[in-house]
Amino acid sequence: DQVHVDFLRHLREKYPQLSTSDHKLCAFLRMNLSTKEIAPLLNISVRGVEASRYRLRKKLNLPNEVNLTDFIMSI
Repeated sequence: DQVHVDFLRHLREKYPQLSTSDHKLCAFLRMNLSTKEIAPLLNISVRGVEASRYRLRKKLNLPNEVNLTDFIMSI
């Protein structure tokens, strides 16, 4: 939040249905970290990060052709 000012606040305002773990994942994606880099930070497997990304896409109602990382960067 110090680097990307008010990112989490904007995220909470636009998407109030997101959980705290979704917020963490979004913050890591905003820092442009790969799935392999995020896994040890969240203490889950790479497959677990992929599943979390999939669930996040569903919550954000993103179509398949939209890149999740690019979308998070645009918020």
